[in-house]
Amino acid sequence: MARIWRIILLIPIAFIAACWAAATVLYFSVPPELHPGEPLQDYAFKAALVSFFAAFVVGAVAGIPSFLMILFAESFGWRSLILHLVFGAVVGSAATILGIAGPPASEFSDIAIFAAAGTVGAFVYWLLAGRRAGA
Repeated sequence: MARIWRIILLIPIAFIAACWAAATVLYFSVPPELHPGEPLQDYAFKAALVSFFAAFVVGAVAGIPSFLMILFAESFGWRSLILHLVFGAVVGSAATILGIAGPPASEFSDIAIFAAAGTVGAFVYWLLAGRRAGA
């Protein structure tokens, strides 16, 4: 019964949280400027709102590769943090190199930002669900 709840509830929530974390990294990699007199709470609210909606794009781009990784990790009990981090970096950099997440990257810094976002997303997923994969 616990495995069913894990599959129905924990894994989707962990994936959503991972997408939101990756979108937040992408948002703050090129943040809009804080206008003079603008309260920090308004700026933080806008950042949270924009990154929340960007999480849908991140989920759409990383959805199928992540589903396959989750399927294999749950089936074979792969709990390695390094495996999850490398996978996140590969998916993030592939999304920008192949032009899936926009025009193909022309600079290494763009690839590094997307790889970092994938790594952060993978870490959040591992924290919530991946470290107990196959349990």
